[in-house]
Amino acid sequence: MRGGPFHVMKKLLIAFGLLFLAADSPQAIVKYRQTSMKAMGAHMSAISLVVKHQIASRADLAVHAEAIAGLSRSVGEWFPAGTGPDKVKSGAKAEIWRQMPELKRDAARLERESAKLVELAKKKDTKAFDAQYIVVANTCDDCHDVFRVRD
Repeated sequence: MRGGPFHVMKKLLIAFGLLFLAADSPQAIVKYRQTSMKAMGAHMSAISLVVKHQIASRADLAVHAEAIAGLSRSVGEWFPAGTGPDKVKSGAKAEIWRQMPELKRDAARLERESAKLVELAKKKDTKAFDAQYIVVANTCDDCHDVFRVRD
């Protein structure tokens, strides 16, 4: 046997060590989560300016909607164990980790509703897009009402 049992043990220790080093820290996960949520919020704000007729050009609505839809696919995964307010300072309420099925349900709803927003933007259906934007905004608010500490 090439290298014997010590060779195998050495490989296992190296693999375990690399896995340990590659693990995301709770602080990095929270920072990523917060940054991604702020990015979604920025895209929602840009759309809001158009929907409220403060900006006339609707040219970028599909880009903003696609960004929201793309990010929404991961929301349910942004809250792993060990990243709650008892471990890392954050605006996330502890209820998230006690009500994970509800959070994942809300995240799936955001994903569905934002996908509809993308399709309406591509169709350039102004009235339907504006109405769907309200649905997406309310979906965000519903989740934040339960799971986010308000400033």
